[in-house]
Amino acid sequence: MNNRFKALVAGLVFLMAACGDPGNVPKEYIQKDKMSKILVDMTLADAYGNEVSALTTPLPDSVRLEKVKIYYKQILDLHHVSVKEFMTSYNWYESHPDRMKDVFEKVQADIAIRKNKLGNPVEENAPVRHRLKSFFPNADKAFLLPASDTVRPFIKRQP
Repeated sequence: MNNRFKALVAGLVFLMAACGDPGNVPKEYIQKDKMSKILVDMTLADAYGNEVSALTTPLPDSVRLEKVKIYYKQILDLHHVSVKEFMTSYNWYESHPDRMKDVFEKVQADIAIRKNKLGNPVEENAPVRHRLKSFFPNADKAFLLPASDTVRPFIKRQP
């Protein structure tokens, strides 16, 4: 009976040590806060690469992806992280979806805060006076457009 009790206690201690803290990331990997900041910057770089490609002459996807890879490398350099370290950490996060979820929730929250700081973009169908206010705060005083203005339907925000 005494040996069984010792084996049971040893087994419980082993299980508790194996489980560890579910929220922690091992020290050899990038921690959640730093990883979320890197992923925010990468998300913005990807969006920028898509936007620049759409505004200038359309680039083939392969060229656009090469430019985005350059942005990614610059982001990793800014955060003092090597590509190998990032990929190792990212693969670890992929194998631990609960921690990856925490990181992506931080990414979403950070991007939402940044988006709210920019304010709401002026809608394309907004009246001309409101669209002009975004560029000229005193547009109501400077431009008097009657409701029957024939030019108004042709003024649209260009994509």
